[in-house]
Amino acid sequence: MYKKILIATIGYGSGHNMAAEALAESVCRDFPGADVRVVDFLSYDGGLRDKLRSAFYFSTIRFTPGAYHFFYQRFAEYKWFSNLLFRPYLKKMEKFVNNFSPDLIISTHVFCAMASSELKARYPSIKAVHGVLTDFLDDTYWNTCRLDCFSVATEELRERMILNGVPEMTIVVKPFPVRQVFHRKGNRKELCRKIDPDLKPETYTVLVLGGGEGLGRIEDVVKVLKEFPVQCLIVTGRNEKLRQRLDLLKQNYPRLFVFGYIENMYELMDISDLCITKPGGATVAECLVKGLPMIACRPPLPGPETENMTFLSRKNLAELCPTMDSLREAVRKRIDVKKI
Repeated sequence: MYKKILIATIGYGSGHNMAAEALAESVCRDFPGADVRVVDFLSYDGGLRDKLRSAFYFSTIRFTPGAYHFFYQRFAEYKWFSNLLFRPYLKKMEKFVNNFSPDLIISTHVFCAMASSELKARYPSIKAVHGVLTDFLDDTYWNTCRLDCFSVATEELRERMILNGVPEMTIVVKPFPVRQVFHRKGNRKELCRKIDPDLKPETYTVLVLGGGEGLGRIEDVVKVLKEFPVQCLIVTGRNEKLRQRLDLLKQNYPRLFVFGYIENMYELMDISDLCITKPGGATVAECLVKGLPMIACRPPLPGPETENMTFLSRKNLAELCPTMDSLREAVRKRIDVKKI
């Protein structure tokens, strides 16, 4: 039905892009022969302004999450504010649409969704605009979009969107998009040898994640885990300074294994018994597919992550440990259960 499909994302964090890549896999299966393009409109045709926007976003969530929460929630009801945020991406998307002429646009970031609804009104060649929400309960800003289809991961989110005025017929509940490699289980012994010969497959292994930017109290978590007979796998993402600091700790902690930005997260999950992570939608979905138990070791970021944690706690799918003492106790209990 569709011959040219644009999957639009914005790389504020890695979750939206991970969902976009997973969507591309499924779209190629559903529409064989279609020309499918995944475009990150943060980096597309980027310049100094985009670098400044990105730096401001990550600095805010890292150093002043309360301010992020205030602006995220306080201005959601004001259309002028959302217009101010998505206009730069509308211009970028229009430039791409002029060159590519898609007949379907699927957005994994709400700013792309807002832009796609305007582009559909301008370009008759665009037959449909869809949105895929990358969190489990939060519909902030999404409920103002005019889309032909909203894909959500939970019935709770579907009900919330209906209450917020989104037409019921436009909302479908589908599993969170996760790449096929996460649905396949690898051999733990073989993967340990492949990833690092010093890894011991029989040892309890904890995977620690801080998202694509390596956010969170990762060094404090390492200090807690050092008290236990566990292997510790740390993924620092693009946070090179954090990686360098952890590399120094390895001298006195031989069970510590540090990785930067990686493409084989599915393999690290296959050799792990527990994941300590921030509750971003994409990582949570991947852990759920892998059946990997989760702990959120710090208060989640205000907004979508807080909502995700509410959902996970309610469903007993993850444990929140806001302090290092509570994390220490949670890890101790899990290791004791593993020994039984």
